Amino acid sequence: EKWASVEYPKQGFSSDDPEFFTDKMERVRSKTEVIIANTLRKYHIPYRYEYPLHLNGWGTVFPDFTVLNVRLRKEFIWEHYGKMDSSDYCRKNLNKLDAYVKNGYYQGESLILTMESSLCSLSTKQIELIIKKYLL
Repeated sequence: EKWASVEYPKQGFSSDDPEFFTDKMERVRSKTEVIIANTLRKYHIPYRYEYPLHLNGWGTVFPDFTVLNVRLRKEFIWEHYGKMDSSDYCRKNLNKLDAYVKNGYYQGESLILTMESSLCSLSTKQIELIIKKYLL
């Protein structure tokens, strides 16, 4: 409860951003982020949405979710890349992924990555399997 109750500055939304809300009425940026947040809540996994993180050589990033494996007392960064059919988006986020690695965040150890495109969506079953593998 103490970990989840930390106050932090929220990243804003522009007036033309779509409005997506979780079951907790927390605003997020995509339908898939709603599903991830609601599934984390279903499994009682504490998370912070867009909690600021400084990466050397990059600057401040706002990972989609910073989550806590309560049993291990270990934090994970969960980034969901939802527009992988956009070459600009893909390029930017591959560079960001490189910055994560250079700062000691490795997939499966402290970093969870999910991706989708307009033709290949992330399923709720995949989200649940990831939660069971890394966060329970």
